[in-house]
Amino acid sequence: MGAGLAGLACAHELERLGIPCVIFERKNMTGTIQNNIGAFFQIEDRPIKDPFNYLRCMYGISLEPVRRMSTVIMHSPKYQATVRGNLGYFILRSQDVNSLENQLVRSVTSKINYNVNPDYRELANDYDFVVVATGNSSIIEQLSEWKTTITTWVKGATVLGDFDPYTAVLWFNTDYARSGYGYLMPFDQHRATLALITTYAQHGELDDLWNLFLHNEGLNYEIIETFELDVDTGIAKEHKVNNIYFVGNAAGFIDPLLGLGAFHAIESGIFAARSIAMGKDYEKMVKKIVKKVEILTNYRTFIDKLQNKDYDRFIRLLGLPIIRNVIYGSNINVIKYAHPIIRILK
Repeated sequence: MGAGLAGLACAHELERLGIPCVIFERKNMTGTIQNNIGAFFQIEDRPIKDPFNYLRCMYGISLEPVRRMSTVIMHSPKYQATVRGNLGYFILRSQDVNSLENQLVRSVTSKINYNVNPDYRELANDYDFVVVATGNSSIIEQLSEWKTTITTWVKGATVLGDFDPYTAVLWFNTDYARSGYGYLMPFDQHRATLALITTYAQHGELDDLWNLFLHNEGLNYEIIETFELDVDTGIAKEHKVNNIYFVGNAAGFIDPLLGLGAFHAIESGIFAARSIAMGKDYEKMVKKIVKKVEILTNYRTFIDKLQNKDYDRFIRLLGLPIIRNVIYGSNINVIKYAHPIIRILK
């Protein structure tokens, strides 16, 4: 159920293992309705140095990013820090033929039934196994114990201007983002995604927060289209119930810190396929994803308490060469090794 990254990765792996499947997609096309640029941040994927090479070598999935990310500029209300290096990749999420989703479509031979939104209970009766890859937690909340950890609203836009296509820009300011952030990531030299991820806000507040974001940061780009969506992040007790598997965002495998989920979506889809084909314990296979989400949830709890003066200190600290080198100039798993400190501080 779902022809997104998780569902298509599952289908790809099932086909490699000689198992036919049927894919149902409620939209009329593959890919996110929102045309946007996302990211694989290298600091989040450690100790994996290159997620695209990893997917190719480990799982036989060949995907291409938009380009490498070589610079990240971070702003707090009073300070700015710039880091350079092998910082990750920009990825395309859309219905464009070059999006990650549509790259995966071209590697899958199973039939995709578009404009179909079946009942998972009926499918569970008709098929040996059902893989729920719907992109949201509505079904798993009905079947397993679920705890929502953070609710976010995202407002974004495709904007025109002059951009460095290798540079991402991040803004941290509690006045408009609460404990979220704003970002700009380029499609190319003249087009970019500008977005605000704001936490613990009501939908009715979103336009005001967006306008405050644009005003405070002096962002006067030409806007050609906008989008809005809400994302609930949480932790489920079970990720397989009877013959129903949950993968990707439908399983809660989304990063509660930055809201990233593409890599976990692909990998969990593969794990579900291998569990089906080989009889492996799915819960054991996804344990590493669950553990990472739990760690990042602790980071989220810590960040929820920060004020603008704390962001100023943090960004100023990142501007110090020795700190930049430790965090960004190495492959040290900073998120893992800093976690004991975060658990105490949260």
